Amino acid sequence: MSVAGNCEICATGGVSHTCTRCAQLVCEKHFDEETGLCVECLAEVGEGRGQGRQPQNMPDGVDTYRF
Repeated sequence: MSVAGNCEICATGGVSHTCTRCAQLVCEKHFDEETGLCVECLAEVGEGRGQGRQPQNMPDGVDTYRF
């Protein structure tokens, strides 16, 4: 599907992708091909930026979760 307009993040640049999480129309600069997410969603979920569940990011004294 072809879409026209401006990126919903920077309001410039031509739209070339749609985020699979929030459905924002974004330009190439604000889209991560690997995950299919816009940079805003990518920052929220922490994918690909080293912000995932690392031991230093967990609450004190917790190293495993049991369900």
